[in-house]
Amino acid sequence: MRALLRLLVPGLLAAGVASAAVSNVPTLAPGALRPGQKAVVRTVFAGDSVESFDAEIVGVVPGGRAEGDLILARATSPRVERTGVAQGMSGSPVYVEGKLIGALSSGWAFSREPIFGITPIAEMLAVLDEPELPVAPETAGPVGAEPLGAPRARFGEYRWSGDDDDAPAPVVPPALRRATPLGLPLAVSGAASGATELLAALFEPAGFAVVPGGRARAAGKPRTLEPGDAVAVDVLRGDLNLSAIGTVTYRDGDRVLIFGHPFFQSGQVRLPLSTANITTILGNLNTSFKIGTPGTPVGTATQDRRAAVAGRLGPSPALMPIRVVVRGTSPREQRFAFECVEDRSLLSQLVSAAVVNSLMESGGTASQQTAEWSVSVWRGGRRLRVGDLAAGEAPINDVTAGVGGPLRFLSANPFARFRADSVVVELEVRPGRAQSLLRAATLGAPSVRPGGTLRVAAQLERWRGTRETLTLELPVPEELPDGRYVLHVGGGPEADRYTASRLPARFRVVSLEDAWQRLGNARRSDALHLTLWARAPEVNADGEDLPELPASALAVLGSPQQAGDRARRGDWALVEELRRPLDRVVRGELLLEVMVDRNAR
Repeated sequence: MRALLRLLVPGLLAAGVASAAVSNVPTLAPGALRPGQKAVVRTVFAGDSVESFDAEIVGVVPGGRAEGDLILARATSPRVERTGVAQGMSGSPVYVEGKLIGALSSGWAFSREPIFGITPIAEMLAVLDEPELPVAPETAGPVGAEPLGAPRARFGEYRWSGDDDDAPAPVVPPALRRATPLGLPLAVSGAASGATELLAALFEPAGFAVVPGGRARAAGKPRTLEPGDAVAVDVLRGDLNLSAIGTVTYRDGDRVLIFGHPFFQSGQVRLPLSTANITTILGNLNTSFKIGTPGTPVGTATQDRRAAVAGRLGPSPALMPIRVVVRGTSPREQRFAFECVEDRSLLSQLVSAAVVNSLMESGGTASQQTAEWSVSVWRGGRRLRVGDLAAGEAPINDVTAGVGGPLRFLSANPFARFRADSVVVELEVRPGRAQSLLRAATLGAPSVRPGGTLRVAAQLERWRGTRETLTLELPVPEELPDGRYVLHVGGGPEADRYTASRLPARFRVVSLEDAWQRLGNARRSDALHLTLWARAPEVNADGEDLPELPASALAVLGSPQQAGDRARRGDWALVEELRRPLDRVVRGELLLEVMVDRNAR
């Protein structure tokens, strides 16, 4: 038996057998290939008919366990030599001597030759052995994980417990000469005029190529997916449609493999699969790409791994509802409906895309306008509502950043999986730029007694308007000792930044539940804030602020032996705060020195 194993094991390794999955088609391993061998690639150039183009094997670049082997081939078909290897060909099956060797999956931008990379089929077949998520009510919708190596998400001044503010930023090489996975064309249909550039800014950093698309074709003859067919992963449906287009590599019964590279390498997922129809391939000096439209739903992607995306033909998963309501751009409010995949890495962009398109469709994106927005996130029967006012040259940018920020922050939490049940965004657009700048602030008296009232005159200048003076009265606590204090006067974001610099622990969220509660209390921009500060020790323990503790408690709770964010000590205490709501955005900040004196008049 040992002698037999010594004979069999090297052969199995050379054949690239990495899983228990058995191919239902003959295959060839990278070790069996040699330069110059003829290859045939199957893909869709137009419509839904699978065609072939010729290529030849260049060689094999052996890799380790992490990156796997890479087969290199050169297209020899005049058609592909003219257009180049195109985005959307990801997953196109490649055959040598009638045997499947893998999927076209990578290439080089600005390449002078149509050379492409192929993911070996054995590595792709291993994905079929990964355990799938159970189809239960709590997981019936799409799920996903944040891409590996993604930066920590922050919303305003909030950050997750454990963030290292002093960590150096990653250094990105100016040029990478390795093969990179072909970007997936993101077919866009239903976009308002001028929205495409904004959508590109949202999705192209994630590796997509935003291209024009069309609505799904009316159901005709039932179609399924076969090797070489165009396939779409629908990420947003409704009044705006976004679908990532690629190619099917392999099918065994109801199981399919697509792309030959990850979508986001999210692991177990539930993403909707549809057929696709290709309009054309557009040649480009940088990278060519397919233009196409999604077809009919045919199944569910269940695995998103390094070597491939795997799925099952059959029912499609449920998607998360998004509703957008726009008021003020027409006599009647306008309502827009969407549904999207609930993937951690895409949720905020998809909701922002729905908001952008709704605003542009309703005519609410002109400059010098004011937009009041709110986003309500429903989760387990509970609602988190965050909102603010935006005014400026391009308020749509502030609105999309504000709407997407909380979702990005919650999705990136390191404590528990965040799954939203639905999202509702409400927008009210008003003409004119409702904004004021804080120009000056003065105290009514140089000193104040404990228990007295601190009077502040704040001078605000309206955008292209007049100046006005607001009088605010801030109560001074009776227990406040004599001494010098600092009064911060400013808008909501400025007050948050100042607070975060003095009491960073207040903005370090220690759990998903803690984030859920704190985000709803974020300071808004349409108010003037007064915050009175004292030099005094303060401890934040498990997310709770504990100011002015006795020395014995400080020694225990503020001990450096307390790890992480369980206890953080600060040298400032927020003594008192006043918020004056206004009908406009307030910008600017000032610092005043306040003297507390028991003998003051």
